Amino acid sequence: MPAQEILVITGPTASGKTAYALLLANENSSIEIVNADASLVYRGFDIGTAKPSTAELADVRHHLIDILEPHQPYSAGQYSSDARQTIREIVERGGTPLVVGGTGLYIDALFDGIMSVDIPQEELSETKARVQLEIREFGFDQMHERLRDIDPELYVQIRRERNPIRLERAWTHYYATGEALGEARKRPAERFEFKPRYEVLSMSRPDLWNRIEARTDQMIANGWLEEARRLKEQGITRSLPAMRLIGYRELFDVLDGITSFDEARERIIIRTRQYAKRQVTWMKKYLPV
Repeated sequence: MPAQEILVITGPTASGKTAYALLLANENSSIEIVNADASLVYRGFDIGTAKPSTAELADVRHHLIDILEPHQPYSAGQYSSDARQTIREIVERGGTPLVVGGTGLYIDALFDGIMSVDIPQEELSETKARVQLEIREFGFDQMHERLRDIDPELYVQIRRERNPIRLERAWTHYYATGEALGEARKRPAERFEFKPRYEVLSMSRPDLWNRIEARTDQMIANGWLEEARRLKEQGITRSLPAMRLIGYRELFDVLDGITSFDEARERIIIRTRQYAKRQVTWMKKYLPV
């Protein structure tokens, strides 16, 4: 018996995935949306992630949105486990799961298992450069100590060897996947019993760049800076996992007087475009040959 297909709507940021998914869901009342976007799992980070509105969340049943507090890490492996269970439950009650999101790592982990995930070289190179910079800035000992709670297995191994290459590799894997390298090595890849059918939203690069800029300005108009201020007042710090989301560090810099608002806006747009480029590269494999 052939595997049941599940529609996956994906595409770069600002390509219109949410609006298209809601349109499909309004045409088919059995649809339940399963989030596959790493930016939507954290509570309180709403405006800057273009999270579906309260009305949209009430109109169509959504899953795996607002499931974590900002201090909680979340890996592609954990997402795969959560999403698989969610999809099975939707199917069991007669619903139609619709996977929607732009985090390719989550999508690959969902259908192929985490050990089958291929991280694009461009993504790895950028992440590795970030890790090298942090090791130079904070030093081996501090970066190693920070690893204790994230990857205790490698923490012990690296403490014995004082091996900077292994430290760099451990942090690069964690930043790229959200998962401890020690844990990833233990778990074999496990394919999902459902088969993906991809619909990749695309447009010309100039059009996408314009949409990214317009959406950034709309999020700012909707109160993004005030949202960042509230998060800061609640005790959210730059070191928390949720603060890896694009834009929030830049707005914290504004609030701390480190940079101007106009500079932060420009940096947010540049970072978002860079992320969109990486998404487009990743998603080429989802297109029909």
